[in-house]
Amino acid sequence: MIGSTRIRANLRCIALLGFVSTTGCVGPSANLWAGSLSEAERAVIFHNLPAEAGGSLITLSGIFYERIASRRFNSLATFEDPSIRQFFPTLAAYSDYYAALVDALDRANIRFNRPTEIELLGIEVGPAGSLMLSLRFVGRNDLPLRWWNATLRRTDEWRWQDGRWWVVPGKV
Repeated sequence: MIGSTRIRANLRCIALLGFVSTTGCVGPSANLWAGSLSEAERAVIFHNLPAEAGGSLITLSGIFYERIASRRFNSLATFEDPSIRQFFPTLAAYSDYYAALVDALDRANIRFNRPTEIELLGIEVGPAGSLMLSLRFVGRNDLPLRWWNATLRRTDEWRWQDGRWWVVPGKV
């Protein structure tokens, strides 16, 4: 009798932990990529693009920025990661983007060039049909005696070409 009560108590505890861990990820505090964009804004932004382009940018950009968040950018391992390189049409384009991002993170005093969070602030239509994503990179402050986070506001250009989205590097 005591053994079955103990087993039931353990099962209830496991079920409660499972419930709490799954609802914590989908609750209102979860950070949703592009959650700040309304449906009306999305319709205006994607109105001149093919249907598959509009539906895929939000998902694809979310995957890209999720992969680069919490990565150390002054590292050869990050530079050689093929899961990040696949978003660029050429190795030269990737190298230009990477160099510019490392420089910007360093100037923003983000510790170890490692952003801990990347937030999408907005999307605007840019030149030649490309889209400009306004972003905020947040990371630990690298300056002494500063316990608050450092931030970097940056705009990345994405272009629909050959049936897919590519990140277009800015000039260094």
